[in-house]
Amino acid sequence: MIIHGIHPVREALRSDHSRVTAILVAPFSNNPRIQEIVDQARSVGVSLRFESPQTLTRKVGNSKHQGVLAELAGAPYTALEEVLARNPRWLLLADNVEDPHNLGALIRTAEAAGLDALLLPQRRAVQATATVVKASSGAALHFPLVRIGNVASTVGQFKARGFWSIGLDMEGQDSIDSVPTDQPILMVVGGENRGLRPVVRKACDLVVGLPMPGRVASLNLSVAAGVLIYQILFRRLQEQPS
Repeated sequence: MIIHGIHPVREALRSDHSRVTAILVAPFSNNPRIQEIVDQARSVGVSLRFESPQTLTRKVGNSKHQGVLAELAGAPYTALEEVLARNPRWLLLADNVEDPHNLGALIRTAEAAGLDALLLPQRRAVQATATVVKASSGAALHFPLVRIGNVASTVGQFKARGFWSIGLDMEGQDSIDSVPTDQPILMVVGGENRGLRPVVRKACDLVVGLPMPGRVASLNLSVAAGVLIYQILFRRLQEQPS
């Protein structure tokens, strides 16, 4: 995998530099943030090459690389067993998400809010691509991403483990206030076009909708998910013993 841009490359070196096989930098850059990447790559022994901007553009496919890219060994996935071994309390499952920018935004929000991992079906969904990494501002490189099989079955498996499965859907009838924030939570969001599939909606304990008194009848997927995530986070923080 090739990732590009100052922030994603810097995060790659910070998160797990052993996966970085090479850093390519356009020479003669006066950007101190690129110099920081160069210094960090040298300090941890990552291969460093200076190439023309045209070479970077050819490798990336566009000129938005900001003068730096990183070559990574494999995509950033974590095994489900490894996540479960950490006794997670809050997971996000993204079903049928097709837009890499939406997935990147979901990852960035989930990491910022302190969730434990994001579950991603292997079929009919965008995977952890370079675009996803960049859209997540590099969060995808150190936030656990877990590939799963059947979504409804996975929801059922987590319910058997004591997780409350909370779906987010425009037509959801359950209130945010009904979410049991003192219990382990598996939050499930659907794709951009269809929302939660009926079989997945049926598998959830609660299906929450967001009030929309305005004229626009829908929100961007990652924005809607962010609203629910932070509603749950605020309640959990308020319920913590002082």
